[in-house]
Amino acid sequence: MWASWMSFIIGIWLFVSGWIPGLEGEVNMIIAGALAFMFGFIAYKTWQGVINGLLGAWIFVSGIWFGLDNPANYLIIGVAMAILGLWGALPHEHEHHVEHTTA
Repeated sequence: MWASWMSFIIGIWLFVSGWIPGLEGEVNMIIAGALAFMFGFIAYKTWQGVINGLLGAWIFVSGIWFGLDNPANYLIIGVAMAILGLWGALPHEHEHHVEHTTA
């Protein structure tokens, strides 16, 4: 659950940082931030963790691939998103699945 809240916060940062002058790749940040924000806000499922992990990997790679002058925001946020997303996608022992049977 905490991973989804962290993805939510990172999504907000990415979205807002897309509007900050001087940070490159505005559209990339805004779109990835909106998606991370949305998937962190709604109830966390395995597929949402996978998507956030892939978004994190994309943010990281795009920071290198596009040859940005200052890729630190992309690299740090990309690693954090990828780790949190993949962590959220893993099954955890504290989750209990209840099956209802009828007699």
